Amino acid sequence: MGRKPLYVARKGRAGLNRLPVFLLASFLAALIALLPACGKKGPPFLTESKLSLRVDQLKAEWENGRVLLKGYVRGEDKIISSVTGCRVYHAWYTMDNSPCEGCPIEMTGFEEIKEKVVSGDRFSCEIPGVEKKGIHFFEVRLMGKNGALGPPSDKTKLMIDDC
Repeated sequence: MGRKPLYVARKGRAGLNRLPVFLLASFLAALIALLPACGKKGPPFLTESKLSLRVDQLKAEWENGRVLLKGYVRGEDKIISSVTGCRVYHAWYTMDNSPCEGCPIEMTGFEEIKEKVVSGDRFSCEIPGVEKKGIHFFEVRLMGKNGALGPPSDKTKLMIDDC
């Protein structure tokens, strides 16, 4: 009958002690989340122009110390006239270290050819300076005005036994 409870909470103050801690934690979390968001996400850039033309049936030939790439261009005639050159991607392997059939081929570099490479619906391009025996892979993307690039062609393979 005269027993006292072990713990008596003060009336109306049980939740008030936790409120400032909660507000402080929420404020700090919001500050940390928003601090790096200054609005600048990266350097300004122009979106890459697209060219819808693609080289199909790309073939490579070794002739008199030069590589000749040939193929067909698919697209509208009025767009074909806007082609300003091409970008040729290249990969080279020795005869005894060639990639397996179907394995991914990493193109190690490219060369931009800024001359007429399209005549009608035909593509042709000469690549000088390929003087290594081995297996060469090529891929072409047509270039338009303002650096616009078309989709990549299929890769073509060329084996050079004599240089």
